[in-house]
Parts: sequence; C-alpha cells; structure tokens
Amino acid sequence: MQNFSARTGISLAADSADGYQIPPGLPQNDFCLIMQNFGRCEMVPSSAAPPQGEEPQLRYDGAQIGHLIIPICDGHHLLGRLVSEPFAVTKPDFATVYELARALPVHPDNLMRAVQSVPVVSQTNIMEAANLVHTLVQHVVAQNYKHQDELTVLRAFDSIMTNLSYEVLSDMILNLGIRLLRGQSALLLLAGDEGQREEAYSGPEPNGTGDLRKLLVEMSDFVLQSKRPLSVPDASQSPWTQFLLGRQDVKGSVTITPLLQQDRIRGTLGVYAPDASRDPESDLHLLSMLAAQAVNSLVMLERLVASEEQALTDSLTGLYNYRFFQESLQRELSRASRSRAPLSLIVLDLDNFKLINDSYGHPVGDRVLRHLADLIQRHSRKANVVVRYGGDEFCIIVPEGDLDTARGVAERVLAEIRNSPFGDETHGVAAQNLTVSGGVTAYRPEEDNAFSFFKRADENLLTAKRTGKDRVVAE
Repeated sequence: MQNFSARTGISLAADSADGYQIPPGLPQNDFCLIMQNFGRCEMVPSSAAPPQGEEPQLRYDGAQIGHLIIPICDGHHLLGRLVSEPFAVTKPDFATVYELARALPVHPDNLMRAVQSVPVVSQTNIMEAANLVHTLVQHVVAQNYKHQDELTVLRAFDSIMTNLSYEVLSDMILNLGIRLLRGQSALLLLAGDEGQREEAYSGPEPNGTGDLRKLLVEMSDFVLQSKRPLSVPDASQSPWTQFLLGRQDVKGSVTITPLLQQDRIRGTLGVYAPDASRDPESDLHLLSMLAAQAVNSLVMLERLVASEEQALTDSLTGLYNYRFFQESLQRELSRASRSRAPLSLIVLDLDNFKLINDSYGHPVGDRVLRHLADLIQRHSRKANVVVRYGGDEFCIIVPEGDLDTARGVAERVLAEIRNSPFGDETHGVAAQNLTVSGGVTAYRPEEDNAFSFFKRADENLLTAKRTGKDRVVAE
C-alpha cells in the first residue's frame, strides 16, 4: 500500500468483505463529505450493489471522481477489499461540476471549491498501480494458502491480519478455522470484562442438519465458564450434541478452544466438522495455535483503534468529536437501512452560553462545557454515541431507539442538567443554573440521508430555542 501511495499520491485502506463503505483510516475531503450528505457517495451502502469480481475496478460518485476497489480473494472467497481515497481521473471542468451541483442540489461555487481539493491521477496510472498491487496481493494470498500445514496457514494469518479491520480479521479467523479442521461452520465469540459479547459466525443457517450456530454458542459458553478446551471427536456418541441439534442421527465433530491473553480469557473459537475426527488432539492443537494468533492480532487491532480514537476525541470534554460523529452517523444509517432497526438523533445546545463567557471568561466557559459533557455522558444510554459537535452543541446518536426512546433520553438529560448547577468557588463563580434545549428526530429510511436526518434534528433544536428554551422538540 505504501508503494501504491508513492506511485499515485493517494492512500489505500482495508475494507471488510461484507461491508462497502469508506474505511475510517482514509482521508475524506469536502467533496467526499458533500456526496455522503446527499446520499450520492458510491462507497456508502445504498440500493446499488457493490461491484463483483476479482479485478480492480473504479466506482464513480460524479464528475469523474470516485474510488478504486481492489478485491482480496483466496480463489474461492472474497476476504476483503482495498479501497482508495477519492480522486479524479481528469481535472473536472466547471460545466461538469455545474451539472452535478444542479442534480444534488448544492451551491456550484461550493462544490467547485470541494472538487479542487480532490487529487487528480490519470486512469492509466491508477490502473497500472492497481494491477501491480492486485498481482502482489493475489500472489501473497496464493502462496500463503497453498499448503494445509499449520505453519503455512498461520503465517498467512499473521502476514495479512495486521493491516485489516476487525470484520475482515474475524472473517479470516473463521475461514482459517474451517480450513484447518475441514469444518462446515465456525464461531468466534469475544467476551468483555463487563459481560458484553460479540459473535462472528460462518456456516449454514438452521436447516436439516440442525442449528449449528446454536450448538457452537452453547458449547462455547461451557468453555468460557470452564476455561478449558472442548473436543467432541464423534458427535454420534454425544447425547449433548444430539440434544442441541434435535436429532439422533448426528455425525461430525466439535472442537472449541478458549482465547487466552495471559491469564485472561478473551473468548472462544469453535469449529464444527461434518465428519468424525481421526485425530482430535491434532485438531485441538491446530485450533489452539490459531486462537493464540487471533488473540495477538486482536490485541494489535485494539491498540490501533485506541490510537485512532485519540484523533477522534474532543480534547476539552473527552467526548467524541465532529469527525467521529460523521463516521458514526454514516455507519449507523447504513446499519439501520439494512436491518430496518430504528435510529434516532438528539441535538443539544446550552442556553445562554455567550452570557457565561462574557460574564466569567472563556476558562470558566470551558469548565461549564466539561461539566455539561459529563452530565450528558453519565445520563445517556451506554449504547448511545455522545459527541461534542462544536462550540456548546452536543449530539447523541441513539441506535435501536425510536422517537419516544430518544425523547426520553433527551428529557432525562435536560432534567439532570437543570438539577445540577455549575459552581466554581475557587475562581469566584457562584452556583449557576444551567439549561439546555434539545431537538430530536427519528430516521426515515425512505426519505433520509445523513444531511436531511441531521438537518431535521437541528431545526427541532431551533424551534425549542425559539419557543422558550429548556425544552425538547421531537418530531
């Protein structure tokens, strides 16, 4: 990827196999953000299906500006993709930009300024570099998957994992587990210190063979509790397996190992194979080696994520910042569009903040904002995304929350702020009563994009301000 960037001047980053959006690590210029706000970015999931095939390809947003996609395949499965930052194949002229601006609609001068920030790379150069990267990637994958022995497979795992996202990493762990044990399905279960769980599964859904995912989940729970590996080499001799699958004529084998980070258990990795195991000790050994490699890669990813979060955090309040808000909003909109799950947005603004700054100075104003951020964070749902949007304005993304749920969150936050005056005796500031106004809206999949979704919540906030402040307007 460094060679590609040196040849073309644009960056590449990894995208998961089942996702189709701009990876968070890529720079997004003003043109890219405008396209996303108007639902025209081809890298954001929409009614248009992601491109298929194994060759590098271009995906255009408009005005001959778009992204390069390089698939990563093992010959049978799509493992992931490399995605470029937006670029133009030719320098767009104003006439082309003007037609795009009219179609959006957006101010033509603003769009032209955004277009001028997009790097220009000729299509010949970009495709030559893309084909070189694609050839090298396919060669590495082919070489690393050529043999079935443990060292070759685990080296492939090690050499590829370190540059990919969690989604791609989990997919590859599952694929390697299935390949190593000649399995039919696999489950990666991650367990947090506070009881939270995350599951990744590869295999058939419930059918004539029974619910293999249910089987792996229950047996993985047993391994989590016991902290010991589990091997069922011949399922036909296991009443437990027969009970979980709801059948007597069960064949196959189950192998599950804990994911251990020193003395801490991070989760489990389990594989179901359709045939009885001829060498269960070898199966368990192979899966344990894969689990150890998985833990190393997960720890590395967590460190990378922690480093990335520093760039996504507001230095004053410790909340997430505007950039993180944009990325999270796109991600949640995509998830809500696919699953049809509810999604809501709350926009909050401190009432009369200018008066506080003018009366006591900006240092006190900063402490007021930190006080406010702490109250909002503590009295919002744990699953919500709390962001300092800018100045004295805050946003709360409410996944899986309808309008009534979000209104309840906003009302609770307003009540806590109302009942928690700010005072700073050290700097001679008597207790100050604070109030906040809020605008709330719910996502409408048939008509909304990121821009219209936020705009409606912001308009409701303005209505709350105009009609007396210290209130929530939700519609």
